[in-house]
Amino acid sequence: MLLLALVMVSCHSDDVQERLNDIKAVGDKEPKQAMKMLDAIRPQVVSTSEHTKMKCLMLDMRLRDKADMMPTSDDSARLVVSYFDSHGTACERQEAYYYAGSTYRDLQDTPNALRHFMKAEDIASKNDGCDSLMLRNTYSNLHYLFYNVQDYQNARLYAEREYDMTERLGLDALRSLTHLGATLAALDSLELSHRVYQKALALVEADTTQQYEAELLYSLLMNFAYLKDEVNARKCFSIVECRNLGDDIDMKCFAFAEYYRMTGRMDSAIVCYQQILQNQTDLFFMYDAAKALFQIFHERGDAVMANRWAARYIEVSDSIDLGHRQEMAATVNNKYQYYRNVEEEARIKEENTRYHQQLWGVGTMAVVVILGMALYLIWRRNRHLKELIQLSDELKVSRSNAEEMKAKLAIHKAQLADSEMSLQTTKDELARVNGEIDRYKQELRDKEQLLEEKLDENKRFVRLLHKADLEESAEDVVAAIRKASVGRHKMTSADWQRIFAAVDELQPDLMERLVHHVGKFTEQQQQVCYLLSIGLTNTQIENLTDIPHVTVWRWAKKMEWALGSR
Repeated sequence: MLLLALVMVSCHSDDVQERLNDIKAVGDKEPKQAMKMLDAIRPQVVSTSEHTKMKCLMLDMRLRDKADMMPTSDDSARLVVSYFDSHGTACERQEAYYYAGSTYRDLQDTPNALRHFMKAEDIASKNDGCDSLMLRNTYSNLHYLFYNVQDYQNARLYAEREYDMTERLGLDALRSLTHLGATLAALDSLELSHRVYQKALALVEADTTQQYEAELLYSLLMNFAYLKDEVNARKCFSIVECRNLGDDIDMKCFAFAEYYRMTGRMDSAIVCYQQILQNQTDLFFMYDAAKALFQIFHERGDAVMANRWAARYIEVSDSIDLGHRQEMAATVNNKYQYYRNVEEEARIKEENTRYHQQLWGVGTMAVVVILGMALYLIWRRNRHLKELIQLSDELKVSRSNAEEMKAKLAIHKAQLADSEMSLQTTKDELARVNGEIDRYKQELRDKEQLLEEKLDENKRFVRLLHKADLEESAEDVVAAIRKASVGRHKMTSADWQRIFAAVDELQPDLMERLVHHVGKFTEQQQQVCYLLSIGLTNTQIENLTDIPHVTVWRWAKKMEWALGSR
């Protein structure tokens, strides 16, 4: 009877398992419909095995994630991970860790989300047959988490892995390209970011029937406008207009505003920026919109409206803690390292247990090997005795051959003496050549010293030329720039040339140090560096340039070495 009951339970579990697989397939396209189907079979799941119950619980997590239903706790995630980590296959463990990571991501627990997503990645990379699409989505989530805490180096790493996996699977790469482009822009790799966005636009143009998500197309339009690529921005704008996209109103308004501003349609841009501020949904969009409105009205000379939007800009700025995400990144890394250390300790304990077991096995094997070696040595000794008798006979033959070899050796010694004489001649010639090489090296050093003196003379000559072109002293130019930075001042090309020349006179080695610390740099980065070196604050630098607040703040952090020159 017990055997019959076990067979019936097994057959029942297999039937439920098949239905769970069918519901999982439906859930990939219709998650809400699949959730209703899952609710219908829950009474049957209660009487099945523990493994089937856990599969049902993990399927419920999967369907809720696909239906964008926010979790309220991590209870299900902990149960699923605990069970499948001990009793599941590699594919089941990958899925359990992935959806646990999704749960912690939605609960805003970034360290735990990172830990579980990285565990899912580790399982998939070490085991063949795991879900490649889920691995691609794992890379996407890791990019999202690192980007949100401004860890752009890791965000770029996982964006590149996401794109590579997307290409390998032959899937649409628009989202992975926008992730990679945004990360490169955050790292100031604007040229690489531009190439990535061009590739993304080519995908959209190649397939006009593909229904891309609205936020991806708005992001393309916004970034082309930001990069001042009018040709591609116009192409993207026409695509957005033709497809009549909706959804994310703030992103749509900001993308359109940036496009209108780039093309000179300022009134339309103003309307879009104002709509973002009226919606009051995203502080970062409101921050950029208020700043843009201030700049537009300031350029028009409308002081009343410029002051109004400047006040709003300051109000939004106070609501954003720009340093919070950097602190969050450090916290995330510290917590993640703690979890990794705990896992490492558990792994070491497990290895120690395994090593003790192996040690007993090795000891037993060593005894067997020693006995075998003793028997082998006895057999080998007897064999050597036979060989010694044979060698004794061969030795007699060798002695007769030795006399013949001595005669030949005398001949070779004579030949060796001749060779030594030839070698001495070659050494003398080599010594002569080395002497000439030393003489040439000394001449080369003399010429290099002369060249350095010429270069120093040229530098002094260039400084004299700069000094001759200035109608006022370097200190006067710097004082004028500091005074102008108190309010908004539109710098002309001539103004920049004056400040460059003035700072070069006051700090002749600044350009050389800029090249040493930064390498290849843009004109805007040079402007920020020179303004920092004469003691201007971030706010004053923003007043003299059109560079966004966040970019000035980030560049200033990179150029802290220039502050030592103040």
